Amino acid sequence: MDQQTKVADRNGASDTESQGLARDVGAFANDVLTLTELQSQLLVADVRECGRRAMAPSLLLLGGLALGLACFPIGLVGVALAIERFLETSLLTAFLIVATGGAICSVLMCIGGCLQVRKHGAVLRRSRDELIRNLRWIKRVVANSRLS
Repeated sequence: MDQQTKVADRNGASDTESQGLARDVGAFANDVLTLTELQSQLLVADVRECGRRAMAPSLLLLGGLALGLACFPIGLVGVALAIERFLETSLLTAFLIVATGGAICSVLMCIGGCLQVRKHGAVLRRSRDELIRNLRWIKRVVANSRLS
């Protein structure tokens, strides 16, 4: 009876086969956990680097938006009055000229800031590419272990 319970506990597999499988599964799980840890460390490093690189362009973008908002009601009124006085145009024409110029400057600054932020945000591609490589490796290992 004692021998029967031992055989039933193993489900017909030998001790070496079960230990080998446990070792393989344990090693694979360890590799996956190590990859996960490294992937998270890479993501943290990439986010930090992205933040450092995007600081100046973000400030440029915010500055452009602030200038666009602030210059319309105050500074542009003075320029419009100067245009009206020196070019002898109507107030309406002077205000339209100044508003158009301010809007164009604001749009150009915002476009420049957005392009710079996008350019420096590309750092995160490194994390994405590494994650894709790791997932492909895991799939390959799992597929190969099914075939064995």
